[in-house]
Amino acid sequence: MDRYRAQQQQQQQRERTPPVAAPPPRSGSGSASGSGWGGGGWQGGGWGSGSGAGWGQRRTGGYGPGGWYGGWRAPGWASGGRSSFGLWNGLFLWFLLDNLSRPGYADWFHNHQGDPGYAEWRAEAERRAQDDPDLRRRLDDLDTRLRAQEDRPRDPNYLPPDIPRDVAQAAPETPSAPEGSSGGGGGGLGTLLLLIVLVGGMVAAVTLLRRRSSGSRPGGSAMTRSPWGAAASTAAGIVKAKATGATYEPSLFRVGMTLTPDPTPFLLGGGAIKATAPEGAGSMVSVEAVGTLTGGGVTLHRLYLPGGSGFYQLHLGAGGAPDECRWFSMLDEVHPTDNDEWGFWLDPADGMIGYPQFQTKDGKLYGRQWSPGASRIAPVTFDETLTDHRGSRTRRVTAMLYAAPTGAADPAPRTEYVLVAAVEDGGEAWVEVRAGIDVNPASLSLS
Repeated sequence: MDRYRAQQQQQQQRERTPPVAAPPPRSGSGSASGSGWGGGGWQGGGWGSGSGAGWGQRRTGGYGPGGWYGGWRAPGWASGGRSSFGLWNGLFLWFLLDNLSRPGYADWFHNHQGDPGYAEWRAEAERRAQDDPDLRRRLDDLDTRLRAQEDRPRDPNYLPPDIPRDVAQAAPETPSAPEGSSGGGGGGLGTLLLLIVLVGGMVAAVTLLRRRSSGSRPGGSAMTRSPWGAAASTAAGIVKAKATGATYEPSLFRVGMTLTPDPTPFLLGGGAIKATAPEGAGSMVSVEAVGTLTGGGVTLHRLYLPGGSGFYQLHLGAGGAPDECRWFSMLDEVHPTDNDEWGFWLDPADGMIGYPQFQTKDGKLYGRQWSPGASRIAPVTFDETLTDHRGSRTRRVTAMLYAAPTGAADPAPRTEYVLVAAVEDGGEAWVEVRAGIDVNPASLSLS
């Protein structure tokens, strides 16, 4: 990782302008590869493959570079602008135009000439072509191919071979919870009333425990020593902060604290989600490490559970109460071994962390949740202060969050997240792919 960063710095010093990406190898009708979609695609091989395994499978843990369009690098005339045209994914249409020689690609345009989405895209392409000779040549090539097919019948449902419909069509917008709430667990009057009820119940329980306790040590109270007391103090602090307008400091986040993970959303989600429930869900578990991440103008807090099973990631609102809480479990871990492999994930031009979409190994696409758009953006770099039983240390996390609907019926989780991050910790570095869901912070019974 250090060598890769040094290489990037040297390249930036040598070049004042971004490098021009070389076009991907093209496979003609006689190509033996059968696919130009890149590693981890629907067919074996993939461009750049020199063996039975695809380029992505050999070098990047099985992930294709940038989702469904694999190794294709969008030319300048295909960048920016609208992400969809009618029913169709914008990048899908530009990809077809840039690869008309591939079997079935020009046929799509012939079959969909009467489609309103195609008409919108063609108008946009004509506008761009006024100032771009290369795009003009490609549109002229397309028109020549269309004239050669004009007497053939049209199939409005046609798609090129081996391209799933959910790839070609524009993805539906990812539902998001209203600001100030996360899975129904955000701030507001309802949360305040809930906290008041919790405090009342906890105080009553503490009072009962104190009456039954006969061996209290001097210099301390049952409130400060029992988990019930800690929880009551935490809830009381949040209620006080809401009532007075003061900012609540998250002193409750500490190594060894206990919480109660709720297994319900994982049971409801079933096979519709990739996130797995925390070990010990339904009972009290201790927090193994606490992380505080700062970067991108935000501060996030993480509660790591034992055994590396995952972590809760929380964001605190203006009043100090959690307004966002998500659980993330490990989906995959990749260990790049050289600069090329690190470039696959972090290259400023086409690194996978920051692409508009991320495709998991089962083929599902997740749209970028942080700053959605049609072109790659730089990932968010966080400095994380991680505290465990050994003390505190700082590590760097370069991440991007993606999301997609689960398709599960209420009350199952509506949205699943994929968090992709390059982690630098001491002398080691690796890439984590985690799956997550929204969690009601009140369900954790923080103590």
